Amino acid sequence: MSAHATLDTVCPNNHNLTVSFSRDDFEAALKAGDLVLHCNTCEANWPPSKEDIANVREQFNDEK
Repeated sequence: MSAHATLDTVCPNNHNLTVSFSRDDFEAALKAGDLVLHCNTCEANWPPSKEDIANVREQFNDEK
């Protein structure tokens, strides 16, 4: 079973967002350059910050 992590963030239009990732999907999207966050409220798309990526990776490391 894959580990999961969540990211609490705010979209560029100030909507709160919680995103859940599996370890495999997260790493695959990063490697492919396809990791984009999406707000269903306003349809905004944006790349995660370096801090967001570090936060998710830390959660995966804590599960080991």
